[in-house]
Amino acid sequence: MTSSARLTPTELALWHQFKLVGEKVNAAVERDILAASDLTGAEFGVLTRLVDLGHGTLRQGELATSMRWNKSRVSHQITRMEKRDLVARSVGDTPSVTVSITEVGERALTPARPAHAASIRANLTDKVTADQRAALASAFESLLAD
Repeated sequence: MTSSARLTPTELALWHQFKLVGEKVNAAVERDILAASDLTGAEFGVLTRLVDLGHGTLRQGELATSMRWNKSRVSHQITRMEKRDLVARSVGDTPSVTVSITEVGERALTPARPAHAASIRANLTDKVTADQRAALASAFESLLAD
């Protein structure tokens, strides 16, 4: 690991490429989801986690952890989604809050999921070779390991 106070030109170029690729792919995927379903990227993320991780319902804290969001951000997002009837929030016997997908939310996911898959392919996986995908996956795994 280099201990210089400044990045080398190569390090700086890699950093900028990393940021730009993430921003470009995310923006395209979110645009395609919105066009297909009227869901924002954040709404899609919440709804898919509710369905995929909790069979439709998760504790709000678990939802926050799964999205790597802080409690305040999740709370504000859920409030906005409740206004659109995409989710419902409830408090049980314990002090924890649960979030559940509604029928409106389930209907919104129907066109969003194939749009998401098609957009990921068009904007990411189909743009690189199988070997490049494997190398990227390996690099990302290293970057996520803590």
